Amino acid sequence: MDRKTALIEFIKNEVMRNKNAKLDENEDLLSAGVLDSLAILQLVAFIEDRFGIKIPDEEVVFENFQSVNALTSYLENSH
Repeated sequence: MDRKTALIEFIKNEVMRNKNAKLDENEDLLSAGVLDSLAILQLVAFIEDRFGIKIPDEEVVFENFQSVNALTSYLENSH
């Protein structure tokens, strides 16, 4: 499973708690209320465990977590 698909599945199953939910790759996850501070911490922990990528605290910013595409791009370009 590629990173983008894994992120979508994690967000739908663990954050939204609805595996059948629709989640657009470009949807603003913060404005839509999908991600809050706790969900971002869960997502960071998932990324570290699943992909072995350490995300420094200073990189946990709005721009990097705005959408699935933004997060995937951040992970591909930074790690």
